[in-house]
Amino acid sequence: MFGIPTAGLLCAGLTGLGLTMGFAPFSQPLAGWLALIPLAYYGVRERPDLRQSFGLGWFAGATHFLTTFSWLTSVTVAGWFVLCLYMAIYPALWFVLWVRFAGRDGEPMTSAGNIRHAVLGASAWVLTEWLRGIVFSGFGWNELGVSQGNLLLLAQIADLGGVPLLSWVVAFGGLTLTLTVRRFELEIRGAQKWKPRWDFTAGVFVLGMTMVYGARTVLHPTEKGVSTLSYAAIQPAVPQDPWRSAGITKVAEELTRGSEIALAQSGPVDLLVWPESLSGTGWREEPEFQRAIQNARHMGARSLLTGSLDIRGPETFNSAILFTGPEGRSPQVYDKNHLVIMGEYVPLAGVFPWLRKLVPPGGDLTAGKNIGILELDGSGVKIAPLICFEDSVPEVVRRAAGQLPHLLVNLTNDAWFGKSAGAKQHLENARFRAIETRLPLLRATNDGVTALISPKGVILDRELKSYQRAGFIAGEISFSEPKFTLYTQWGDWIVGLSTGFVLLGLIWTRSMRGGA
Repeated sequence: MFGIPTAGLLCAGLTGLGLTMGFAPFSQPLAGWLALIPLAYYGVRERPDLRQSFGLGWFAGATHFLTTFSWLTSVTVAGWFVLCLYMAIYPALWFVLWVRFAGRDGEPMTSAGNIRHAVLGASAWVLTEWLRGIVFSGFGWNELGVSQGNLLLLAQIADLGGVPLLSWVVAFGGLTLTLTVRRFELEIRGAQKWKPRWDFTAGVFVLGMTMVYGARTVLHPTEKGVSTLSYAAIQPAVPQDPWRSAGITKVAEELTRGSEIALAQSGPVDLLVWPESLSGTGWREEPEFQRAIQNARHMGARSLLTGSLDIRGPETFNSAILFTGPEGRSPQVYDKNHLVIMGEYVPLAGVFPWLRKLVPPGGDLTAGKNIGILELDGSGVKIAPLICFEDSVPEVVRRAAGQLPHLLVNLTNDAWFGKSAGAKQHLENARFRAIETRLPLLRATNDGVTALISPKGVILDRELKSYQRAGFIAGEISFSEPKFTLYTQWGDWIVGLSTGFVLLGLIWTRSMRGGA
């Protein structure tokens, strides 16, 4: 293909599929450590030119994104295809940098050199992965570090540097192993002398230190909660068609039925949570929805948090509405800040109106401007609402956590994805927000996965009857006074450090090649 050897395409395909194996529905953490090896090894061994490097990296990225995000086809086939081919640019950029750093002619492989190359390669991966998550509003799902969510000992370092720090550790480990294998091959062939492998030792050391920090965190007794909050989160399983809104009558009936069952079993709760807006109309215009809210509060919901469209003049917001305190009091409102590309807004649609035809109706929402912290009446408990994919956007959650809420609450739909891996991937990404901020995360979804996640990333409760089956979770959340984590204070510092390493690496390789 385009002059690229078949062996190169095979290695790129293996890397792409290996990355996919790290995420739902497969969720194999080991795949994250091994996925980069086939393509990285090919780059070190064959040293492809710039055009081939970009093509191979792009092919690996396209293979990965088209498979791991195949659930997007349930919303928009055209959008899925275009978005995935675009996102493949970022692995392509990484492989170009990797070949430039590590694929050098005629230089013996040494421990110091391999460590340097692995540091530069891991830094380049983190930088390009971060760019994927911010350019054009970004779609940063399934970063390499997310593949380690089920390994709690490794996942805990997210409170130091977020998922990018964990991605760096995993990439460094995989690239160190790649270079060790290549060096071992050269030594067996007699192309260079046998020497101690301090490069492999460095990889093991980084992994070991990560696990030590994780063990210290996981095994450390949880700080005794100073407050508790009783809750119920409803999963109504209202059928969704992305091209046609559910009727408000059906939505109100299912939410009322689910609330009645949950409150009958749990008793009155401090907070009842309904999912993201399930109808194409706003709550202010729908008496049936307002009656459902009143009924739920009369059944025992001291406070009720629900998602709904909120129409104000010419603008429509995707909002979280908190009803708390005496009946008749004006609700507290948070408007979603981070809109979904090709779902809630269409880039350049003002210039090219035909682009709106590629996505479902309702793609012209207005983004909120402020981080909203809502407070429950009487208790003083502060919650940070997150709507739809916002619990998978680290920067949005970090800014909310900076306001020191007691609890993160995600209202989402996720019924669009049917029985695909979309809802499970959403949960995998979201659990890291709890670890990064050390705050409990309560998720109320329409059709899975409704869950409560501890500040250590442990899924304490979830609605297992997901996918077209209604249910709920209920219980008590115990929490302490919120504190800043290193990540909350300093954010993606590892990205800045990685950028510095990449720039130094480019300067170094340019000087070593005489300005070439």
